[in-house]
Amino acid sequence: MTVIDNDMVDVAAAGVPPTMAERITLILDQFDGANTRLTAEDLVQLTRIPRSTTHRILDQLTQLNWLRHNRFGYRLGWRAIALGRSNERDELRAVAAPHLHQLHLRTRLIAHLAVLDGRDVVWLDKIGGRCADTIATRVGGRSRADLTTEGKAMLALVAPEQVDVLFRGVLSPEAMTDLHGRLGQIRMQSGRTWETDPRGVSSAAAAVRSGDGDQIQLSCVSLRGRVHTDQLRRVLPLLAGVTRMMSERLAEN
Repeated sequence: MTVIDNDMVDVAAAGVPPTMAERITLILDQFDGANTRLTAEDLVQLTRIPRSTTHRILDQLTQLNWLRHNRFGYRLGWRAIALGRSNERDELRAVAAPHLHQLHLRTRLIAHLAVLDGRDVVWLDKIGGRCADTIATRVGGRSRADLTTEGKAMLALVAPEQVDVLFRGVLSPEAMTDLHGRLGQIRMQSGRTWETDPRGVSSAAAAVRSGDGDQIQLSCVSLRGRVHTDQLRRVLPLLAGVTRMMSERLAEN
């Protein structure tokens, strides 16, 4: 006896791609960006994939974080958004690279580029020649944002309520109060700050905000070295100039 798959009959009649990979691609193609929200019924109508198949694919994509789902519908998940951010970060590195080299040449300090990813700082670039290894940061490495100068510079550009969400269950109420106090000071300095850590490494950082809506990206240019904090404070105008030029260039792209 021959068993006929009704889904396959419907698919053939509708001209829907026959392979699972093509159907998944067709569903994901309906999302124009992180702000797009679609219901399962929207996707059935847009793709003409059978309803039961659409629901199975959506369940799997949600479980694997390609999509996220709530009572209002489906949106791109962190895994899909991360692919887009990879391209954004390549662009950011390209924009920042000449400025990092100039900062290193002018100050002889180690220049860094970092982005905020959740509650972490991710180091995207580091320019320092033979001296670079004297500073314990690594391209591709992560550090908790509230524990670094760069992280605090970027967190100062985040709404206080969002900072609460990021560090809920991580910081004690007292530590959260201290962090908000420090971020308030940095906001008054337009996202620029400097400090020296217990190991004697001083750092100065200036944050850059680019994009809009759900596509906002926070990045940071910084200088690090074993120098007196007063010396780093004097390079803040250099950092401010770099972040201004980067913001203008990123806005053009």
